[in-house]
Amino acid sequence: MGHSRFLPMRLKWLGAALLAFAVAAPASAQTVTIQFGRPQAYGFSNNYPWFNDVSQYQGDQTFQYFLAYHPDISRALALNPGLLYNAAWRSDNPALEQYLDSHPYEWQALNNANWSTGPAETQWGYDDSQHQWRDAYWWHQNDPNWFYDNHQDWSSLDSRWLVQDGAYDPQHQWHYGEWWYNQNPSWVTTNHPMWLSQHQNWSNQSEQQSFRQQHAMVALNPQQRVANQRQANVQRQANVQSLQRQQQVNQRQASVQRNVRQQNQRQDQRQANVQQQHNSRMKNQSAQQTAHQQARPQAQAARQQARPQAQAARQQARPQAQPVRQQARPQARAARQRARPQHQAARQQARPQQQARQQSRGAQKPEVVAHAGPNKR
Repeated sequence: MGHSRFLPMRLKWLGAALLAFAVAAPASAQTVTIQFGRPQAYGFSNNYPWFNDVSQYQGDQTFQYFLAYHPDISRALALNPGLLYNAAWRSDNPALEQYLDSHPYEWQALNNANWSTGPAETQWGYDDSQHQWRDAYWWHQNDPNWFYDNHQDWSSLDSRWLVQDGAYDPQHQWHYGEWWYNQNPSWVTTNHPMWLSQHQNWSNQSEQQSFRQQHAMVALNPQQRVANQRQANVQRQANVQSLQRQQQVNQRQASVQRNVRQQNQRQDQRQANVQQQHNSRMKNQSAQQTAHQQARPQAQAARQQARPQAQAARQQARPQAQPVRQQARPQARAARQRARPQHQAARQQARPQQQARQQSRGAQKPEVVAHAGPNKR
């Protein structure tokens, strides 16, 4: 299949990374799964485009290390990697925002060379020369030549791979960058210098000879190549459909999460409004009580100040009222004396009438018959 071209030198970082983890990992860090010397982020392929080969630890850690020690964030991003590029979602995860703020170069890489919104894991893969299964992300990272020669359909995992790794010829046939370099190295140097900076081994004579031999073997069996291409087309279509279904699921999940977040925000806002109204009422009541307490001494002082003035006014008015009463007293006495004969005459005139009424009442009373007692037989 051509996968024997896998370069063992790319595994050199494994031993160094494993040793670095054993020495530099902090003693207080929580336990995480380690695969090939790298911390395993929950739900992600260990070769996902977000992750690089350099193992780093607390204070200067890779994004893969961060996700390995924040499984809740890793789990959410594994379901929908596109959430990483959603500012609203990031704001709901302060630990993530703090990490990105303190690792600006990592965030820059995630938005450029390491950008990806493809599935976090994939079932696509094949055994390497040591008969160890590797997923498509690993093959793209470690042996892109074999990747594109045998499974170009795997490039649907990341929409940027075809654009970054190769170009179309005039017949509208896509070719990997190393093919272009063997056809026209000056064109690659002029138009795609980044390819050469990432794959300096392309200029080696041994690498060029190996590349030509491999592609000559592929050219000797065109029927198999056509069959592989046909199978790749079928697989690509199935992959596209699978990705579309997964995207729909992710969108539904994101919609549900967004609705839940909005409901929580509305509920929090209502509670905040109720609390604010309660606080406002309590503040008004406290202000009124304070005002009453402050006004009470002033009112008492005002009453105390007014009391001597009222007493003085009464004392001043008392001498003035006495002569008036003294002057009115003889007049009242003379008026009673003048009215007394009239009252006496009126009583004398009314006396015969009273006597007559009394006599008439006495005549109307029934006679009382005295009995000797009950009859005896």
